[in-house]
Amino acid sequence: MRNQAVKALLIFLVVFSCITLAGKVFAQSWFGSSGNSGGERISLISVEGAISGSAATASPFGEAGASSMVIAEQLHSAARNNEIKGVLLRVNSPGGSAAASDEIYQGVMAVRNAGKPVVVSMGDVAASGGYYISAAADKIYANGATLTGSIGVIFSLMNWEELADKWGVDDVTIHAGEYKDIGSPWRQMTAPEREMMQELLDDVHEEFMQAVIAGRSSAPNPMTEEQVRSAATGMIYTGTKAKELGLVDEIGGLEVAKAEIRKMANVGADFPIEPDAVPSLLEELFGLSMQGSTGNPLAGMLREPLSHLAGSLFLNSTLRDIVIR
Repeated sequence: MRNQAVKALLIFLVVFSCITLAGKVFAQSWFGSSGNSGGERISLISVEGAISGSAATASPFGEAGASSMVIAEQLHSAARNNEIKGVLLRVNSPGGSAAASDEIYQGVMAVRNAGKPVVVSMGDVAASGGYYISAAADKIYANGATLTGSIGVIFSLMNWEELADKWGVDDVTIHAGEYKDIGSPWRQMTAPEREMMQELLDDVHEEFMQAVIAGRSSAPNPMTEEQVRSAATGMIYTGTKAKELGLVDEIGGLEVAKAEIRKMANVGADFPIEPDAVPSLLEELFGLSMQGSTGNPLAGMLREPLSHLAGSLFLNSTLRDIVIR
């Protein structure tokens, strides 16, 4: 009886998925896609969830995060496309990978270098990597209760050496190169290793601050280098406090930001602002891509250790009720 129930459930799920997929195909073919309709427009690009360098996109079962591969390509495409007159970047992210955040930052700069305005509208959270990418924009809007800032870098490791000793678990690691197993959870980090990692994080933090300094130097109310460094303590600010510090330009929501980007692009009040590059149907249904998914724990375990190390250099908030990974 139990086996029959399991089989019935599996059949139901397969049939339901097929019907859902068919419905999406019919809807998109009948009503058209929700993005990339062509014609002159302002591109609305969303950065939703943790930032990573993978190709993962949306999932019906929860956030798969913000892929720098997807978002950076959207931005560079907007820079090249003569029909796109500007970009409205909606940021709702606690941050993520340092390298991925920089890729998106460079994409924003490409749009600006093409002579097109970029306005950021912050959602609930635009902290760390979320602020990093925002700093490149011409103008930043935040709600008063938006959580932003957190200009810092964090690298965290687990250490279960004592637990392994208690349960009689032995680590067998063979490596060539003194520091090849740096960050191993099976032993304590040595003083030279800790110093090395601190220097690495300090370098990334300096790059973060330099990106903010470059971005905010051309803001409507420019920040000095001293002001940026004073705010770059890793502290998280409300939108109201961030405006006082100069990290954001105005307090306002998405509709206010839409009005501003139209003004900066010298277009009318009804000029279209359209979402860009919707995920494919299979990606929407399964939250997967042919190149991997940030939400797949097995993929994480199979990564090259050095890749895992690089991906652990997070520009993300440390408030655990904000950062959900």
